[in-house]
Amino acid sequence: MNQRAAELLPEPTGHYAVGRLSYDVVDATRTEIYAANREDLRELVVFVWYPANPESAADFAPYLPPAWAPVAEFLGINVVGLSSHAVPNAAVATDDSAYPVLLLSPSGFPPLLLSAIAEDLASHGFVVVGVNHTYETTVTVFANGRIVPANPAAIAGALGAQTGSHEEVFRQRAAVCEYKTADLASVANQLERLNSDPAERLAGRLDLGRFGALGHSFGGDAALEWCRADPRCRAAVNLDGALWSDVGRVGLDSPVLQVLAEHGEFAIAAEDAVKVGAAPNTNWFEAEKAITFGGWRTVQQRAQPGYTVQIGGATHLSFMDVPFLPVTDASIVKPAVEATKIEPQRMWRITCDLLLAFFARHLSGAAAPLLDGLADQYPELTIGPP
Repeated sequence: MNQRAAELLPEPTGHYAVGRLSYDVVDATRTEIYAANREDLRELVVFVWYPANPESAADFAPYLPPAWAPVAEFLGINVVGLSSHAVPNAAVATDDSAYPVLLLSPSGFPPLLLSAIAEDLASHGFVVVGVNHTYETTVTVFANGRIVPANPAAIAGALGAQTGSHEEVFRQRAAVCEYKTADLASVANQLERLNSDPAERLAGRLDLGRFGALGHSFGGDAALEWCRADPRCRAAVNLDGALWSDVGRVGLDSPVLQVLAEHGEFAIAAEDAVKVGAAPNTNWFEAEKAITFGGWRTVQQRAQPGYTVQIGGATHLSFMDVPFLPVTDASIVKPAVEATKIEPQRMWRITCDLLLAFFARHLSGAAAPLLDGLADQYPELTIGPP
């Protein structure tokens, strides 16, 4: 084992070893809106974590493949020499004939930066299919070595200064989430084909009757929106994503879990928010607060059933692997890391326990008593949307 993996990233807690592989997905029915050539087809890279039966001497995959290193350089995190806890292209475990499947949608970064969560879910018997949404990550690297750089439009300029009218920017955010939702549908279609192809490693091992989704930030919106629109999805999780698309206005009638960070930025007066740079103007602040809180409340009220919790001391990036990793002094994520009050291992454990209980109950019909006593189990949780 690479020692840095043991020191920095939490080890999966399930009884399965974890395998990891990747696929390129081309959707011949969709064109690429972020490319210079608008006739290009939409292409995606997906990373798959799954219950595995690796050879005893197998090495773990690198945390980030070398060609994806610009992602870490952009963030200012050090992943040199860091391995994952997943074995590349390992044989699939044979305990069950097929495993439930979870689509994972990140936001702005590859799903590899949610490896700690994905690996733990896989170690407990889930196949986690992480979608790298092309053009929103620093680089996207396809199997043939082709590298596609980021396009700020693919995240509605969220990592830069917010300018213009809030109405237009919020429409752009909704459009991003809708395009990501279409990516999830594209990948779901590809998984159906892959599951029936005897030449594929995962053929016949995907239980697509137990299909769920989870996502972080804009990806949380996409996960809920896909589950609202696609009957293949039986349950969905939103990890701290404001809801810009229709799902935030109309909700959905599937089981939903929302796991939120603290949002103290909305606890101050609008004028003070403008002074500290949290919003360009007071109208923007009030509109964003109303959409954010209103969307979470609508989903909670209309989901069947809905669970919403806030984790005390968590920030927006607490769901990612970043808090476990060394950051440089100039890192763009350093202020958020320093603002995080919950210990990374504790944050990861609470999040994974919630995910495992939720999907066990709503995809496999397990009892999952944890969901009936959340506040008793975790004093860090506040139950219900803000």
